[in-house]
Amino acid sequence: MQKITAAEALKKSISVLECRQMEEGILLKDQFKDTFDSLRPVNILRKMIGDIATPSDLKDNLIETVTGLISGYVSRKILVRSSKNPLLRLAGIFVQYEVTNFVSKNSDTIKALGLHYINKLTNFKR
Repeated sequence: MQKITAAEALKKSISVLECRQMEEGILLKDQFKDTFDSLRPVNILRKMIGDIATPSDLKDNLIETVTGLISGYVSRKILVRSSKNPLLRLAGIFVQYEVTNFVSKNSDTIKALGLHYINKLTNFKR
């Protein structure tokens, strides 16, 4: 059996490390190229449009926002009506803001409750 000297072991370790460095260098260059491509303005714009135009997300967000705005507006009209009192109008604006935020943030819960009560009413008539 042949004895391995420290110099030979060192040379093997160096060659293994050089191979690993070369492989990691290639991976790093590939990653840099991918990152550079993803940061090009055209690709950023394409991704942004793709994220915004996702049909289900856009539809859900639009429905939640419109529902919140309509409910806030209706609650303000119910509270203020045609009053000229500035304090009542200010309170109406505050109520509209709060109702709009509440409905927009909790639209899933409100939708579930609405469907629950609609199902109860349809089953009650039968």
